Amino acid sequence: MKRRAVPHPRTLANVSKGKHQEIPEDDADQDIEDDGMDVTQLGQAEDNSETSEDGEDEAIIDDDNESDEEYGGEDRMEWDGMGENGMGRSKHQKSDVAPPTTKDIKMINEASDLFGSNAFKLKINALMSALAPKASHVAPLEKCLFDIHAVISNLAEVIPQHPIRAAEALQGQGVTVVYPSPPPTEETNWKVGFSKPTDIKVVGSWANKVSVPAIDGRGLDIDLALEMPADLFQAKDHLNCRFFHKRAFYLAVIAAALVSSPKLSLDVMYDSPQADARRTCITLRQKPTTSPSDFSKLNATIRICLCLSPNTTPIAINRLSPSHSNLRLAATGKSDNLPGDIRPTPLYNNILLQSLTPITHLLAIYQYKSHIPAFSEALALLRVWANQRGFAARGKRIIRGFEAIGGAWWGFLLGMLVYGEGPGADGKPGIRRKPLGTGLSSYQLFRGAMDYLANRDFSTESVFMKSNESIKFPASEFISPNTAAFVDPSTIFNFLAGVPLESLRLLRHDAKATLRTLDQDGDAFDWTFMRDLRDLSTRFDVIIRIDISGATPRAESALDILEHGSRTNALLNSLMSTIRHALNTRITHCAILHSSSAPRPLDEPTPSSPTTVEIGLLLDPFEASRLVDHGPAAGDEAAGAEFREFWGPKAELRRFKDGSIVESVVWEVPNPDDRIHIPVMVVQHILDLHFGVPKSQATAVQAAYDPFLRSQIPSVGTGAAFRQALVSFDELFRTIKDLGDLPLSISQISPASEYLRYTSVHPATPLDSQRFPNLPDNARYIPAIDVILTFEGSTRWPEDLAAIQKVKLAFLEQIARAMSGQKVVRHAAVVLDADAGIIEDNCALELITLAGYAFRGRIHCDIERSLLEKFIAPKQKHWSVPTAYDVTKAQAKSALVIYKRRFVYGLQHHSAIAALQQRCPSYGPTTRLIKRWLGAHMLAPYVPIEIIELVCAHVYLCPGPFDAPVTAPTGFARVIRLLKEWNYGETPLYVPQYTGAGADPGVSVNFPTDKKAQADQAFRSRVGVVGWTVVTEEDPSGILFGSVLGPKGLIAARIRQVATATWECLDSGMTAGTLDVTALFQHPLDDYDFVIHLNPSLLPRHSQATHYDHTKRLSEASAYKNPDALHASTYGQAPRIDFDPAALLYQDLKRIYADTALFFYDPIGGDVIGGLWYPQIRNPRPFKVYAGYSTLAVGGEGKKPMVTLNEKAVLSEIERLGSGLITKIVRAA
Repeated sequence: MKRRAVPHPRTLANVSKGKHQEIPEDDADQDIEDDGMDVTQLGQAEDNSETSEDGEDEAIIDDDNESDEEYGGEDRMEWDGMGENGMGRSKHQKSDVAPPTTKDIKMINEASDLFGSNAFKLKINALMSALAPKASHVAPLEKCLFDIHAVISNLAEVIPQHPIRAAEALQGQGVTVVYPSPPPTEETNWKVGFSKPTDIKVVGSWANKVSVPAIDGRGLDIDLALEMPADLFQAKDHLNCRFFHKRAFYLAVIAAALVSSPKLSLDVMYDSPQADARRTCITLRQKPTTSPSDFSKLNATIRICLCLSPNTTPIAINRLSPSHSNLRLAATGKSDNLPGDIRPTPLYNNILLQSLTPITHLLAIYQYKSHIPAFSEALALLRVWANQRGFAARGKRIIRGFEAIGGAWWGFLLGMLVYGEGPGADGKPGIRRKPLGTGLSSYQLFRGAMDYLANRDFSTESVFMKSNESIKFPASEFISPNTAAFVDPSTIFNFLAGVPLESLRLLRHDAKATLRTLDQDGDAFDWTFMRDLRDLSTRFDVIIRIDISGATPRAESALDILEHGSRTNALLNSLMSTIRHALNTRITHCAILHSSSAPRPLDEPTPSSPTTVEIGLLLDPFEASRLVDHGPAAGDEAAGAEFREFWGPKAELRRFKDGSIVESVVWEVPNPDDRIHIPVMVVQHILDLHFGVPKSQATAVQAAYDPFLRSQIPSVGTGAAFRQALVSFDELFRTIKDLGDLPLSISQISPASEYLRYTSVHPATPLDSQRFPNLPDNARYIPAIDVILTFEGSTRWPEDLAAIQKVKLAFLEQIARAMSGQKVVRHAAVVLDADAGIIEDNCALELITLAGYAFRGRIHCDIERSLLEKFIAPKQKHWSVPTAYDVTKAQAKSALVIYKRRFVYGLQHHSAIAALQQRCPSYGPTTRLIKRWLGAHMLAPYVPIEIIELVCAHVYLCPGPFDAPVTAPTGFARVIRLLKEWNYGETPLYVPQYTGAGADPGVSVNFPTDKKAQADQAFRSRVGVVGWTVVTEEDPSGILFGSVLGPKGLIAARIRQVATATWECLDSGMTAGTLDVTALFQHPLDDYDFVIHLNPSLLPRHSQATHYDHTKRLSEASAYKNPDALHASTYGQAPRIDFDPAALLYQDLKRIYADTALFFYDPIGGDVIGGLWYPQIRNPRPFKVYAGYSTLAVGGEGKKPMVTLNEKAVLSEIERLGSGLITKIVRAA
């Protein structure tokens, strides 16, 4: 086979002598033993590289594969960013597809075994192609790296001098030396200098061809390590940041040279990860030019970091163990809480040790990659997964601690899983976990990593990787109560030093959720790898935004500030542990989130720390809202003093009902609904007490949703209001059961109303007979609570549908008379449905109980269903409707649908939703917010309430990679995101509401496979239907509760459009901290062709509007000493159950102008009706008789004049139809 040499796009570069050396891919001489691997012996691999005659960077590849397999050539998919709508884009796609060969079929079968499914494997392949940079974009980067090497290699030596004088010299060139604290002083007796690097290498993931682009469009990182000469350092440079001071000057000299070089067109800046000056590096971004070294298309950043050789450094390694103290406050002139404090400085030591690891880590990752075929792909999956969840080094919102880890840890995690752990602190082997095989697929390795992270508690279990080297530090030195340990094979560097334990617990939580997602049906790949899960509104139950710019900790240690690198880092470390201790069992997880550090100009001396951070809380649904925090018993003086010191004036000694006397903290709330805000109150109190952060600077957006959930009676919580309605229902049940003189006894009264399952926007409020006559018309709405009456079985029911309806009417009349006669209700009447057919259920009993609640009861007769099904049956041999009724099969089918919806599936739905509400208390408030949101945007009339409840149930039963929401704002955000992302035209929404009846709260439920197949078949049969299809186990067709369609899917599309706009407002507001929740429920009227304005004073439900002022109404009513002074009601003083003239007008408009316009209305207190003309009738068309709408001649010739819609006339008709209720009609300009 012919072979040729071409430039290799990415290698382990050693450019210290102007040449490019690479580790050969086929190096098989370095085996990995079962007991570990020796990464230090890999240095000899660099001597085996091949170079071309002219010294340029080359590699040998086959003609059969012209483009680099690790990257992809011009025909590979070009990375277009991680997104939810696709994994990338391909500019060249082949249309000719050959039939599968035997080899292809074998690969398909293997993919199914190794990756779970063929589709999953194909998606992984597409993702890998999307991640790989184009080969043509890599060559300019290589050219730029050689240019940088040439500039650095030709730098002149700088004679050692005093650090302050050296910094002043560079300051004149516009470059500041970033001296970490404590900075050098005039009394400093050591010097800084510069000589060209001993070695220059490309290190990190780019060199090993395992790079993954950072999220938020920040591109790739190319790490360039410069080895500083050992003769610039002294044995005691590990003390008091002397090493970091010399390093800072060396870095500043490099920066000044790069800025002044005419060969380079680069933006040269400083970057200090986690705002720690000790981690400062140089970042280089390409300026767009036409030069051969312009790598701007690659969207990459070159990061120059400095390192020392562990073999030549004069600093003794044993002086850098975690137990050593290398920050001496007496020498720096600073004071501390403890005079002469010589506490260990493990974090400071670890950062210094990191300067010794770039080459050894490079070789170790190469070893893993060489011996584990799927390592590169598995590592890419793992890092993509981490990026999408904020466990990344860079991004607009990252989890605290992971910025300092970088991407190397994920590779070592995989290596540890394959080769096992080393001995622990006691000298015994690590946790007995069988190592993974080297031949596993990338998906299996990724899943193994998830399983490991899900079951490993880093707070109690340290990790020590296998190593063939002699142990530098005893394992016991890495173990600390508040520090995790994951020690690399060199046995000196701890990857997890400085990472908060709470961040690692959140990592464990997310790994568990990922495993659940991978075990479920549906879009597991998208949830795992493609979707950005960092948005605050859906990930956490509570988000507290804290301004820490003015924080003043009560106990601030100078040593802690030096140890953590900055005052802000020390503050955040203390803040996280304090908040976790205060919240205790109220939460399951918490984390600090902030943006990663941003590059800064070279003249800025110090990195900028974040002034605002977010605290994300995942609440325990059963503990979060408790009112009392219990402390130690009264006799424990030491613990009691510690408790009082921690809680401050909130702590008090209390006696409880069980006789115990303990220290406690009681949280008082004005309303029972506010108990869910107690965790925020705890955090605000602790921040104010311990860190001097006032409550105004620690805010949570969740409370802004409360006005949309409040009861109409402010003094009564919504939960209590719903419970009162349920109590009234139980009393009604007993009252009706005790009635005598009925032909059949009542066996069951079943609830079938949103008012009895906690999902109505407003809970039913009892009628106050004394205050009701004094209420204005716009506060007189009396909701009807639907119940179903079931009589005992009997053969005396007639086998005649029309007769059954008359018997029902007689039964209801008898019940009404009996209850009125016994004076057990205030009001009892039988009402008829105006539009019901002769064979449909058409009558109901309206009652107002003594407690003031209005109920509407209907009778369920099971014989109706069999009679309707017999009539609809094709052969009609068993039964038929008398011809005098003149009933068609279509009418019978409609009657059967109403029967099932009202008496069968409606009752099942109510029971399932009520059970879900009991398991997940936030489900009801979430559903109420969504109903309010749909109403506010005038779309609620088109969506049946059961469909809304099912959509909301989906995010609780199938939460994907999350737990079920514990707060209503989180549930609301997830439903909005679902409505935004749901492709309703291609897939139904599966809601396993009955399968999940016995599931634990928050556990994701799979839709039954057989039912899903039925649902899919029914969905595919609905050709041409565009709209929502929400299916349950009992309704695979998804049509029993009605549809969400609209003309040509207009309503479904409109909901998605509004959801998208709402999500953008929600996400941007949460990110910037400027969210206005009210704006989410405000609807612009500019999109409508005309808007009908109603008189709000005549709308009984107007008091339910979001902008209605209840306090004003109550104050006006109390101003009258004589109740008769108030104006009489327009509709009379008698209470009218479920009377809503605006809704009646809206229904009339829909019926009369069904072919003319589409109407929109908010049934929850809305005072406008929006209208859209059908576009086809606004276009001129030939005149015809009975057009169905008012027309206006617009021209035309001959016998067929052209006409169009007479909009003015139609609007005049509407105004006459709503005379007295309509105040004006406004047409669009």
